[in-house]
Amino acid sequence: MSKVVVLGGGVSGLTSALCLLAQFKDTIEELTVLASEYPGDYHAPDYTSPWAGANWCSFVRDGDKLQIQRDKLTYDVLLQLADREQSCGVKKYCLKTFMSRNSAVPWYIKDGFVKGLKELSNEEVKSRKLDPSQVRGFEFTTVSINPTRYNNYLISQIVKAGGAVRRVKRLDTIDQVVDVMGYVPSLVVNCTGVNAGKLLREVDPNEQDRVYPVKGHILQIYEDLPYQVIIEDLPKEDNALPNQFLNVFPRPEGGCIVGGLAAKGDYSKDIDPELSSSILRVMKRHIPELSTATVYNSYVAFRPGRKGGVRIDFSEYPLAKHVSTLKVVHNYGIGGSGYQSSYGIAMEVCGYAERAFLQRPKCPFKL
Repeated sequence: MSKVVVLGGGVSGLTSALCLLAQFKDTIEELTVLASEYPGDYHAPDYTSPWAGANWCSFVRDGDKLQIQRDKLTYDVLLQLADREQSCGVKKYCLKTFMSRNSAVPWYIKDGFVKGLKELSNEEVKSRKLDPSQVRGFEFTTVSINPTRYNNYLISQIVKAGGAVRRVKRLDTIDQVVDVMGYVPSLVVNCTGVNAGKLLREVDPNEQDRVYPVKGHILQIYEDLPYQVIIEDLPKEDNALPNQFLNVFPRPEGGCIVGGLAAKGDYSKDIDPELSSSILRVMKRHIPELSTATVYNSYVAFRPGRKGGVRIDFSEYPLAKHVSTLKVVHNYGIGGSGYQSSYGIAMEVCGYAERAFLQRPKCPFKL
């Protein structure tokens, strides 16, 4: 029987933990999630999950077949949750997305994968202060997620399945998990997000340069909207600031979050008043339904970026203080796709976990 430790209390760690318990209920004797932050904590901008837009709108390019499969699986699961678990914090919405006619049509539109898909009329594009000769729009069924409620739902399911969650001081290096637990785990799942590079600096030093933050800047408003809106390329007339875009996501409990910003490598925790004003102005221009919106909060947070994309693989690290090795499955660096890839990636983690449990040479799970 195996003892598993999952590092990280965000959506990646919690989803991985839940899927491991479901897939290996006869193999795992004990599973513990270790984290310094959990749902309901809002003091740490590098604990990304509470701050997320938390919807499904895949960013994947056509050629990345593996990531497409991850996103497909997650889309299906999230829609099922919205139908089946009314209190889990996942709710279906229509998403209206607008993009340049010069841009490649996303795979989920081109392949007709998403439900409720249709192209928007030129009149609707015009109503958003966009030029239909330059911009086209689509709508389809997606979800909005209340991050705190949903992640607490995941915790409840983990505990129900026999797992445990434990709050600890942040680990400085990954081998400290042995001191915290008092034994060498059969497997560690590393879901430490933007802090993964620091955690691995002694055993996997190249990762410290690969992991970086992607700063986000979000406003919260009281007013509601019955659909989501994304405008990828803002027109010149908006006088947008660098790295600015527009998305508006209603929350299941009411109100909306409004973004945004994607600034790679920006570690600043400061809220930029000029950017807040620009985000609000652009929103009101393109979404007149929210022209009288009231901002009640603004914040920054750090998406977990990584050069080369998300890391999902298996490592073994020697333990200097023990005649043993630490078996680790990594799951970090997903950027802004944490929720919309969560179940697909978690199932891939399960494949690598089976390698660790059964000593197989390759990951047996294929998406």
